[in-house]
Formats: sequence, C-alpha cells, structure tokens
Amino acid sequence: MAFTIKSGEAVREGAIKVVPALVRPLVKRFYSKAVLTAGRGLPVVGKFLLQRNVIKIGIPLVGVPLAVVLNRYTTLLAGRHAQAVFRNEARVIELAEGMSKRSRHPQLMLWVAWLVIMADHKIADDEALLMRHLVRLVREQHQVVDGQLAHLVDIDPAEVWGRIDAESGDLSDVLAAADRVAAVDGEVGAREKAVLSELRERCRRV
Repeated sequence: MAFTIKSGEAVREGAIKVVPALVRPLVKRFYSKAVLTAGRGLPVVGKFLLQRNVIKIGIPLVGVPLAVVLNRYTTLLAGRHAQAVFRNEARVIELAEGMSKRSRHPQLMLWVAWLVIMADHKIADDEALLMRHLVRLVREQHQVVDGQLAHLVDIDPAEVWGRIDAESGDLSDVLAAADRVAAVDGEVGAREKAVLSELRERCRRV
C-alpha cells in the first residue's frame, strides 16, 4: 500500500516537471502564428519578453490543474488498493478464526498447517498472515503454546507423521484445516497436493 502511494507521488511529481517542457513549444507555436495580437508592433526584445511572460503564465495554468487531476487519480488508486489489502486480510483472519474454533487438535493443526505451507519451500504473504493469526488464536482460545514449533525453520515431515500416528480418533478437523491452508493463497500446487494426499492416507490409519 505504501508502495502504491509512493509511486503515485513519483508519477505526479514527474508529470509536473514535464509541464514546462510541454508548454514552451506550444506557446512558441501559438505566438509564431501571430495569434497574440498584443505582440504586434513590438521590437524583437519586447516580443521575446512577452513570449517569456506568456510561458511563465502558461506553466501554472497547465501545471496546477494537471497536479489536481493526478492527485485525485493517485488518491483513488491508493484507496482502492488499501480496500483490497484490508479485505484480503479480513478474509484470512476470518479463515483462521474458523479453523481454530472448529479444531479438536489445535497443536497438531499448527504442525500440519506449517507442513502444508512449506511443501513448496516458499511462503506466500497470505500463508504467513494465516499462520501468524492461527498461532495467536490457538494461544488465546486453546491455551496452546508450542515453543518447538515457534523456533522451527525447516519442518521435517517425519515429525508431523509421527505426531499424527500418536493420535487416536477422528482427525477430520485436521484434514479440513490442511485443505484450507493449501488454498489460502490461490490454486493448490502439485507439492501441496502431494502432502494433502499423504496426510489423508495417514489420518485414515489412525
């Protein structure tokens, strides 16, 4: 969002700087056609001074309205971008709240979520946002704080499979959470699909 605002300012400032270069040839052409009747009969120096004054007047007459138009356009653009960002963040937070509320295995859900996110060895902005809110909500709603996961960088799938094997009962809530994590940033990739497939097989054995 800050980048959008900064870009708008750069475009506006750049356009205003270009105005003098655009106005000068237009005024000179206008003057050369003898449309400015006030210039008739003046000596060469007088014509030059008149032409220069017309240019000075023409620059603010063009530059000020242009600045107003560009300012309005860039403000609208930044506003729309901000709306999209906040709307998307609200979507991710709502998703995290639903996952935490429905989870019967909150700690395991966090490990599975991190495994799905790291399946393609990269973290999208929406995935990072989801994980951050999941950790917060699980702490607030389930009083679960996982110090090991908090300091984990590269997750070992064997660690997650071992945690799943240690569980008993219905793990459908974990599977549902994994599906939502995989889709949070758009289309589910091949590596994420492979992790989800393995997860389903292991949850069925429990």
